Amino acid sequence: MKPLMLLAAVLCGAAANAQFWRAIGRGTVGPTGVQTLYGDSVSDRLLAGGTFMWIMNENDTVLSVGRAAWNGNRWDSIAQRIQPTLGNSSTNQTYWFLRFNGTLYSCGAYNFPISDSIGNSSFAKLNEVNNAWEPLECINPVYGGMLTLVPKEPQTTLYATGYMGSICGYPESCVFRYDGSAFHVWEPFNLIPQGLNDAYVGTVFDFQGKTYMTCSLPDPVDGSGFVSFLRWNGSNWEHVPGWNTLSPIKEILIHDDTLYVAGTFTLADGGPGNLVAAFSNEQWNNMGGGLYYTPVPMSGAALDLEWFHGDLWASGRFNLAGDIPAHSIAKWDGHRWCVPPGDFRWVNNSLSRLVDMTVWRDSLYVCGGILTVDGDTMKQVVQWIGGDAVEACSQAMGVEEAGMSVGGELQVTPLPTGTSWAVHFPRMGKWTLEVYDAAGRQVRSLLGNGGSMELDLGAEASGLYLLRAMDGMEAPRYAKLVRR
Repeated sequence: MKPLMLLAAVLCGAAANAQFWRAIGRGTVGPTGVQTLYGDSVSDRLLAGGTFMWIMNENDTVLSVGRAAWNGNRWDSIAQRIQPTLGNSSTNQTYWFLRFNGTLYSCGAYNFPISDSIGNSSFAKLNEVNNAWEPLECINPVYGGMLTLVPKEPQTTLYATGYMGSICGYPESCVFRYDGSAFHVWEPFNLIPQGLNDAYVGTVFDFQGKTYMTCSLPDPVDGSGFVSFLRWNGSNWEHVPGWNTLSPIKEILIHDDTLYVAGTFTLADGGPGNLVAAFSNEQWNNMGGGLYYTPVPMSGAALDLEWFHGDLWASGRFNLAGDIPAHSIAKWDGHRWCVPPGDFRWVNNSLSRLVDMTVWRDSLYVCGGILTVDGDTMKQVVQWIGGDAVEACSQAMGVEEAGMSVGGELQVTPLPTGTSWAVHFPRMGKWTLEVYDAAGRQVRSLLGNGGSMELDLGAEASGLYLLRAMDGMEAPRYAKLVRR
């Protein structure tokens, strides 16, 4: 069926370009655009946030100051206007929206003037009786460190997070707990070494009986170095098994008792996957090799995850999903990556990414620095109308290939080049990696210093190879791979 479907897609494409994506509005005016989307089932609206001041319909332009609502036919502003940040009239950004205990909240770089001299920044809740945005119970100082409300998909507790700052008169922290009516100190954070002005917490969420936290903080477990991912077991902080990188996590999603993470991490820098990975039963799954941005690998990122029609969709900046070309969006069915049709072109290179997605009225919506799709003008927000159509799918992974043990084994994952592998060591440190061919001849002896390294066998013959890794502390660790 797949060849016939693809042939039909090609024939139809000759008659009409925009058969898979539909434009939502005509874009925004100044200074950049839409950076977040939220499908609000309570008000039955698609909410958009970002740095824009106006948003355009077919026949009019609406003053919206970084937030707008689409009712299925046109954009409008959302309630009372929120002003740009005090002292900087060009700064106005809505990071995202969320609902907690039935109330709609938002966070971002904006403020409410409480009086001529006092402003409340970053946090707001919508009073849907008088249709006005209001500050939360405590004023968040305009120049304070608190920036965000998390998790974006609310659980039983909401948190205010960011850089070191104070709220409600509490001592400075990077995390405060919010119960819907008041902020509270979150005691577990006080057990982490203090005194760093650049300490940062991103998101806090519960998963399988423990509380996880993405961050950039001194390591509270062994007292040396920094960490970017921790979990609280109810009495102590502990490392997340298999997480050996400082690269940040940008998004998390929990589905069917599995934690999915997305960000800028890679196997080469100690991550459990390339830009995306799944965690369940204390094991990581690298999701078919993950995602990759070949023009500038260090600039690759997975920025959002969304569950839609049985698949996990990922968006960001990448041009490979598994081993197939992608235009910054792809979907994972549990065994392989598939790429939806759509040739995205960007306003400029700095905006060449899809930054956020959401589901509303059983449709998937995507936003980013979009200029055209398949040659048709579609600025910033688009709707997927392609059903189950795919342009290509990667090779499916077997169940035995999917799991990545974190119990001290040597992990080997193919990289998109086809002749290179990421070798992931059981822990950080100095390692010697020896590679032997099927005849027992040593073809490589490499030194590694960290959590992983890249092994290139492009100059070697096809066949089976044995890897032996040693750190001088314990017995050698072994793995096998096939050079095709």
